Amino acid sequence: MLEFIQNQAMNVEKIPNRDPEISVYVVDDFLANPELLAEYAKNKAYFGKVGDDRTAYPGIRDRMPSSYEHTMEKAVELVYGIRNPQIHRCMISLTTLQPTQLSAAQKMPHVDAFGDDQYASVHYLCGEPHGGTAIYRYRPRNLVRIRHDDRSVMDEMIENVRNHPEEHSGYLNESTSLFKQELVIKARWNRLILYPANLLHCALLSSPRSLDSDVSNGRLSVASFFRLEQKPHQ
Repeated sequence: MLEFIQNQAMNVEKIPNRDPEISVYVVDDFLANPELLAEYAKNKAYFGKVGDDRTAYPGIRDRMPSSYEHTMEKAVELVYGIRNPQIHRCMISLTTLQPTQLSAAQKMPHVDAFGDDQYASVHYLCGEPHGGTAIYRYRPRNLVRIRHDDRSVMDEMIENVRNHPEEHSGYLNESTSLFKQELVIKARWNRLILYPANLLHCALLSSPRSLDSDVSNGRLSVASFFRLEQKPHQ
């Protein structure tokens, strides 16, 4: 059985930001044995077709084994100070779609859920050349988080992106007239970032290397989604 071991010497930091809506934690050196995870992705993961996971993720995915979910549960408890978080799923992920293959929804920031009790994380198995993750503000409505009452804003965003093809012709990597880049977290080997799932965000994918379908060279990461029944500490 695969055993993914949490590094007891990992470093946890909350990224400071003037906007309290933007709450992001960074955990460096998350696993004690990250090479086991890279080996799993290369030799055991079954990557289906783009869209098989029923999300707009621009690449291929497979669900991680329960042993990784258990390790994530312990990490979430430590970071947020809450017992028994509900881990929904953890997905090994590899971006593969070229900019010309993207839909309008894939050319803009997104949210993973609308509830304030929903959270997400990205565990990087790649380095800084593969960009990272950026947090954005939707300028027309001054929103960085999209909650249940704002769900219709997502359709508005898609329509606006379609109406601005000169600024949104591929992956979003900088500020535009529609979206202001508020925060950038760089990719780093074995780095875990955690954030509210309704925070507008997207991957930074400016390098062709990040679209390589070879797990040894591409932008490999694990995306996890979880729920906190209690309000986390600040």
